[in-house]
Amino acid sequence: MSQITGRIRWYFTHLSFFGIEVDEIESIPAGMVAWDLSENKWTVWQVKDGRESIIRQEDITWQWLDQLESDSRRSVGEFTVSGPSQWLCSGYSDYREFWMFASAYVGLDKGGFQDQIYLVDYDSSWPEQFKEIADWLQSKLGSDVALHIEHYGSTAIPGMPAKPIIDILVEIPSFEEGKKRALPCLNSEMCEYWWYSGHMVLIKRKELMGERAYHIHMAPRGHGIWKGLVFRDYLRSHPEEAKRYALLKYRLAKSHRNDRERYTQAKTEFVHEIVAKALLDF
Repeated sequence: MSQITGRIRWYFTHLSFFGIEVDEIESIPAGMVAWDLSENKWTVWQVKDGRESIIRQEDITWQWLDQLESDSRRSVGEFTVSGPSQWLCSGYSDYREFWMFASAYVGLDKGGFQDQIYLVDYDSSWPEQFKEIADWLQSKLGSDVALHIEHYGSTAIPGMPAKPIIDILVEIPSFEEGKKRALPCLNSEMCEYWWYSGHMVLIKRKELMGERAYHIHMAPRGHGIWKGLVFRDYLRSHPEEAKRYALLKYRLAKSHRNDRERYTQAKTEFVHEIVAKALLDF
């Protein structure tokens, strides 16, 4: 098994699969299966009666498939196959569409991801850091996919303390077009992908499993995440509300230092309050 392994989770209908991509495997662990995805076949291996055997082989139809820019030996894509009977749900056809839910890299000697929450004072270089990553994204994704790019989140609010992570919001024509372009060209040891809160998020780290540097949110215009710009703009022009938010962030960062999900969820009520005020003013 290679030191760096791609971690892929495929999701379809009501079932989820978690997989580890490896260059080769010596043996299949008990209770697990091995998949081989080629351009035209999906093969499933499992240990039965003490021997590794093919338990299913089907034609595969790729909805899209492309080589990774970071490693031409590997590909990424989404596909359709005929599912075993235990996968089928009443009212659905025999075919299942697999789409990528998450992808990340891990180093076997790294110990864990560096994801603790800590806040720093506002850094006047953040807008320039945003511009640099926005220009890079525009060149990688192209103007036909990256339709519009905004600086998003607390680092976009002057004077606001924040996690030192630049949030970027990218308008894409559709999630299908966004995935086709973004996942092959942005995939790397320092960039992971998650389907989160109904939109695409790519986390770009400073090094493998290291500190986060950028959060790249991607969604079509009209998606709920775009309300975040209303929140941003309101706090930019209402310093007293921005001060309230800063105090809340400090308190939550202290109480939820090791739980990013709870930290984010605990801010939700305040965010909804500010968005409602902003929309009333508008």
